[in-house]
Amino acid sequence: MSIEINLEGKVAVVTGAGRGIGKSVAVVMAQAGADVVLAARTASQLDETAKEVRSMGQRALCLPTDVSQKSEVEKLMTAAVEELGGLHILVNNAGIVVPAPLFEMKEEDWDRVLAINLKSMFLCTQAAGRYMAKQKYGKIVNMASTGGIVARPNNASYHASKAAVIHFTKATAIEWIRYNINVNSIGPGTTDTELLDEFLQNSPREKTIKGIPIRRLADCMEVANIALFLASDLSSYLVGENIIVDGGLTIP
Repeated sequence: MSIEINLEGKVAVVTGAGRGIGKSVAVVMAQAGADVVLAARTASQLDETAKEVRSMGQRALCLPTDVSQKSEVEKLMTAAVEELGGLHILVNNAGIVVPAPLFEMKEEDWDRVLAINLKSMFLCTQAAGRYMAKQKYGKIVNMASTGGIVARPNNASYHASKAAVIHFTKATAIEWIRYNINVNSIGPGTTDTELLDEFLQNSPREKTIKGIPIRRLADCMEVANIALFLASDLSSYLVGENIIVDGGLTIP
């Protein structure tokens, strides 16, 4: 018996949708039949993602958004409901990394990483959750990281933000399952994205790959497919889970 994920009639909001994992998430949501609201700061990147979504016959709404700002987040969620007719899925994917040794880390960089990686999830989840609670249905997927459970030097702000995402997910999940809103997170390992080289801080990719049992980087689509599962009704009994997708990297 084959299993097909069908998101027809659903509207998904994806943040950080202009590139990398976010773009792949938007594409797989469209492949499954969802209309997609695309949020990121760079309009040109959103346009490229929208072309792929529309090529599958689905609607795409591009909204350049600073997800660390409450007013812009509220406009984003309102637009999803008013222009596409609903809000059923939220994928909190926006994230940045600003590596620096702790002694040299600038306060403004710390604040920026926490604002994009963590505060944005609070703002987007709260705003989307108001609609989802009323309709007694919702799927929220937060993008955490293996960096939330293991750490590397010179990246304290990133690791702190991703550890917080995992527990924010758990706390929200227990609070909101009464509204039939499933909240879960994904912990990608070393994934082939534009941010990877920034995170590795000039460490050769080959050296990194040798430390991964599967001996390769994750493809963005491999992470996006987990997001698709969590956005579907196949995941209806998952509450507050953090699914690790890392090729065995964090196995002790």
